[in-house]
Amino acid sequence: MIVEFPEPNVMRLGGDVKTIENYVELKRRLTEFIASGEKELTIEITDSMSINSSIIGFFTKIIHRDGISLSLKVHDKKLYSLLCDLNLIKFFNVRQF
Repeated sequence: MIVEFPEPNVMRLGGDVKTIENYVELKRRLTEFIASGEKELTIEITDSMSINSSIIGFFTKIIHRDGISLSLKVHDKKLYSLLCDLNLIKFFNVRQF
């Protein structure tokens, strides 16, 4: 997994986003982002066709507990379909790009 911040309040995730190591790294980076005081974040997932349940749980936590306005932009149709099947399109404000 490659993590980039191409512009303010935008995190881009490249490669597969599905291992526990990916979760730990993503959690660390998001915790740093939250500590900076920002309240809006768009996460672009450019390559992965899935994300693990720990990441979904952490996204839920930052919305509910930390008050982050989160939007996901996903490239892969399978990932979009998975999020749709889990009824997370509205909750995570998911868009395809």
